[in-house]
This record gives sequence, structure tokens and C-alpha cells, in this order.
Amino acid sequence: MSNETPSAPRIRVVVADDHAVVREGIRHVLERAPGLEVVAEARDGNEALAAVESEDPDVLVLDVSMPELTGLEVTQRLRQEERGLGILILSMYDDPEYVLQAVRAGADGYVLKDAGPAELREAVEAVHDGREYLSSRVTHQLSVALRAELEQEQRRSRLDQLTPREREVLIRVARGRTAREIADEFGISHRTIETHRERVMTKLRIRTIAGLTRFVLETGIGDESGDNPGTGTP
Repeated sequence: MSNETPSAPRIRVVVADDHAVVREGIRHVLERAPGLEVVAEARDGNEALAAVESEDPDVLVLDVSMPELTGLEVTQRLRQEERGLGILILSMYDDPEYVLQAVRAGADGYVLKDAGPAELREAVEAVHDGREYLSSRVTHQLSVALRAELEQEQRRSRLDQLTPREREVLIRVARGRTAREIADEFGISHRTIETHRERVMTKLRIRTIAGLTRFVLETGIGDESGDNPGTGTP
């Protein structure tokens, strides 16, 4: 009876990138690990789909920008087919929007092309095991983007508390119009306008005219109304 310990199953990988040097580099990095095997390479999105069909890999390492079909388009197609393989996007872009697009398309991981060999191998193993993987720099960028998105949602939520008239007053105040000028435009007393302005400040939790102007610019409601906040022109 043999005393040899059975070797662990290898993780079969397809590498897709339109640059041969990059593909060769990824192959070299991955195959230095005993449990990883690159079974096919692809130069574009169509070849990537064909390689997945013919090789049935465990993991697809996919460049985000390729001819024919982009990495995101390949990811979407494979997810529509409900294939159970791990998809790792490899990209030079750390812009949060690219990361969000990849995640929404169905990618399991997103790694930057300047990642070290150990991180790339770790990412492949993670998505193979069903875990999500994002480069640390990507995670930071994404958290900043999500925080900004949350702040925008909070501003929109406060904006929804305003009545149509309060919204109109807010926009005109942000344009630098005085209470009397706004009152003349609407044909009501300036004290009524001042009351509207006070309610707006209370609801938005903003104490200064400058703060109101900044709020209008950040939410874009002046653009929606056709006004141009901050110009002071009628």
C-alpha cells in the first residue's frame, strides 16, 4: 500500500488579457504556487468565453478592458449562464466607479495590475473558495465613494422634506436674492418669505446662506429648476 498523501485538487485558471506579456506574467506568477494551474489564455472577450466553454475552469482572471467584449460584458454573460466559476477582474483603474460596475456585473474580486504576486495568488484562491476579494487600495477608494453616495442620499432625504414653495425659496436664496426680491416675484409679503427661509434652514439643519448655496449646488436642484444658483442674476 502506498504511503503517499493524495495531492490537493488544483485550481484551474483561464487568463484573459489582450497583452501577451501580461498574460505570460500572470501565468508565471500563478503557476509558482503548487495549487494553481493556468489551463488556457485568451486575447479578447470572445476568446475568454470560448476558453471557459472548452476548459470549464474554476477561476477566470479577466482584464477589464479588452477588444470584442470588455471584461464587464464577459462577466455579465457568464453570470447570465449561471456558471459557478470565480471571476476575478484585473485592472489598472482604482476608480470606485469601475469597481462598482465590476461588482454589479457579477465579479467576485477586483485586483489592481500593480498588485504583488502573493496578492494575486491570494485573490485567485479567495474567489475560488467563494469569497469576495478587493485590493486594499480599492477597498479604501470604494469606502470613500460609498460615503459620498450616502451623504448625497442624506441631502436628498432632507430635500424631500421641503414643500414646493420652500424649495423655490431655497433656490432663489441660493442665487443671492433678498427676501423682498423673492416676495415681489411671488406677490407675497417679505415676512412670509423669511418664514419660509427659516423653515428651510430648520429642515435642512443649515444655519447660513452660504450653507444653503452649497447645499443647492451639491444636490443640483438649481439645475433641475433652470435656475443658476450663486450667480445672483434673475
